Amino acid sequence: MNQNITACGQKINIGTRVISWQEKAGLVCPNKRGRANCSHHDPKLNDAPSRQDAAYKIRKPESAYAELVQHVHQFVLHYDACYSSLHCHQLMTASSFKGSHFYLDLDGTLYQTCDLYWKTNSAPADDQQGNERSVHVEMANLAWEALARESEWLHTDRDKYQKKKGRWVLSLPAAYRKKIQTAGFQTSPSRTYGERGYFSRKINGRVVRMWDFTEEQYRALIKLCIGVNHLLPAIKLQVPFDNKSGRHPLDRLKNYSKYSGILGHAHVQKGENGVARKYDPGSAFNWSRLKKTFEKHAKS
Repeated sequence: MNQNITACGQKINIGTRVISWQEKAGLVCPNKRGRANCSHHDPKLNDAPSRQDAAYKIRKPESAYAELVQHVHQFVLHYDACYSSLHCHQLMTASSFKGSHFYLDLDGTLYQTCDLYWKTNSAPADDQQGNERSVHVEMANLAWEALARESEWLHTDRDKYQKKKGRWVLSLPAAYRKKIQTAGFQTSPSRTYGERGYFSRKINGRVVRMWDFTEEQYRALIKLCIGVNHLLPAIKLQVPFDNKSGRHPLDRLKNYSKYSGILGHAHVQKGENGVARKYDPGSAFNWSRLKKTFEKHAKS
């Protein structure tokens, strides 16, 4: 069982299941590009229409890796507003532009869709250079689509999370439930807020209501972050935190382009210069858990 993530052929074992794009069950990034600030590939692949996967060749992988380490300093976290990673991948494939290096499914299964050398177009940021400096993970979570009254494209007549025997459970369509790698997996949030279950906070001007990610997702994400840091050390094991307020900011950061570490799509993209406003990984995401874990890891 593969537990490695890969950059320019360099691999590191992160201690959790990773389904590589090279495996039979793998999901291949449909819209990867060449990074303009990297030189070990055909420059025609930079922001060109997607080509056959065989066209994406890395010249001199060791030199390419050394170059990549110098240029990539952000790991951007997203929710996918989808039922599952398969659902997300279907939407990415239907797009002519979007992609992500990783998907993180409800049961904690990770998919790496391409070598980290390549650029995927998940977060252009307000300076439209965000994808050049970052790698991305799309984490399965419906965000506000789980709420019937707020859903924008996955309409239902009742909330997609229902309380059963005192536990909030996500009702997944059979087509996606059967494709989850863990047989019989029951999707429940890691944390809940009061009787209503979902969290609610304003992010970049919008109140975002959503149920939390699963415990399995948090465990896998933490291992992924540590692994990404080992492969690309300019991505520091830190998350946005305001020492004065003692809180994790949710809005776009003032220094968003220079920040080196793990941050959300909302931290880099308030919606300027022709790009859309973003809110992920949303109001429920447990930034404090990541901060405490990374601090503990640094002392170990």
